[in-house]
Amino acid sequence: MRYRLLALALLVAWGAGKLPWERRLAAERQVVMVGETLPMSYQLRDRLGQGLTMAALGGFRGLAADCLWISLTGAWEEQEWERVQALAEVCVLLQPRVVFFWEMGAWNLAWNASEAVTRAPVPMGRIDRRRHDAMRWIEAGRSLLERGIRVIPERPTLYQKLGDLHWQRLEDYSKAAECYEEALKRPGCPAYVERFVGFALEKAGRRREAYDYWRRLWGSVSEHGVDQHRWGVVEEHIRDLEAELDVPAGERLFAPAR
Repeated sequence: MRYRLLALALLVAWGAGKLPWERRLAAERQVVMVGETLPMSYQLRDRLGQGLTMAALGGFRGLAADCLWISLTGAWEEQEWERVQALAEVCVLLQPRVVFFWEMGAWNLAWNASEAVTRAPVPMGRIDRRRHDAMRWIEAGRSLLERGIRVIPERPTLYQKLGDLHWQRLEDYSKAAECYEEALKRPGCPAYVERFVGFALEKAGRRREAYDYWRRLWGSVSEHGVDQHRWGVVEEHIRDLEAELDVPAGERLFAPAR
C-alpha cells in the first residue's frame, strides 16, 4: 500500500510540473505561428471540445490531429469549406512540424475550395462575386503555406507547393520560379524541380534568363538526385531558345537543326 501511495504521489507531482510546461510551450508555438497570445488551451477548448482538448494537452497532439483530419475529410466530401479551413488550422496548431497538414490544408483551400466556388452556379450579375470568393480561398491557401514555411523553413516541400500555387492558381510565374529556387536550396528537394525553374522563367516571358538558366543546368551535376529523363528536355529547351533568341552559331551549345 505504501508503494502505491508513493507511486501515486510521484505521478501527481509529475503531472503538476508537466502541465505548465506544456501550456508555456503551446503558447510560444502559437505566437510563432500566428502571432496570437491567447493561451492554446482556451483555443483548443473552443475548437475541439473537451475530449480532444484533454487528449491534446495530455500529450496526444498527434492523435488529436489525426482524428481531426478524418473529420476534415468528411467536411471536404460535403464541400463545407469554412469547416475544412477551421479544421486545417487546428491540425497545424496541434502538429506544426508535420508538413502534411500544411501542404494538404493549403491544397484543399487553394485548389479544391476555389475550384468548387468557381464551378458553382451563381445568379446573373454575380460573376465578379464568384471570382472574389475563389480568390479568397486561393489566398487562404497561400497564407497557410507561407506560415508553414516560417515554422519549417528547412524543408523543401512547402516552397515547392507555394511555387505550384503561384504558377497554377495566381499565374505569377516569376514568383513561382523564386519559390522553386528556394526549394532547391533545401536538402531532399526532388531533381525535377530544377526543370520547374526554367519552365517558370519561360512562362514569365523572361526568355533570355531562361536560356541562361538552361545552359547552366546543362553544364551542372545535379545535387538533388539522378534524373535520367531531364537531359533530353533541357536540350530541347536550349535548342528552341537558341533559335528564338537568334543566338550566333559560334555561341550555341547545339548546332542548328537542318
